[in-house]
Amino acid sequence: MTNILDVRIQGDSMWPTFRDGQILQFVEVHSEMRFESGDVVLAHHPLKKGVLLVKRIHRIEPDGRLFLTGDQPDPTSSEDSHNFGPVSRENVVARWTG
Repeated sequence: MTNILDVRIQGDSMWPTFRDGQILQFVEVHSEMRFESGDVVLAHHPLKKGVLLVKRIHRIEPDGRLFLTGDQPDPTSSEDSHNFGPVSRENVVARWTG
């Protein structure tokens, strides 16, 4: 069975694709799930315990880690892999269903 998660966007790091307060549906990750550049994911922040991020997979590193970015054109408006580096696939909780 696949679990669907409703997630409310907080902030503007994914603008203009998603707006603050918008609710998105995500499907929980399972071991066979494959990721591609361009996928929007819900992931654990690698440096802040208990914080979840909605980000886009910008690229998949040769070692399999994911470089996550916000869609915001202003690079200072998104805390993402530019700040904390690529993340492990184990950080990813769910993928957007859209």
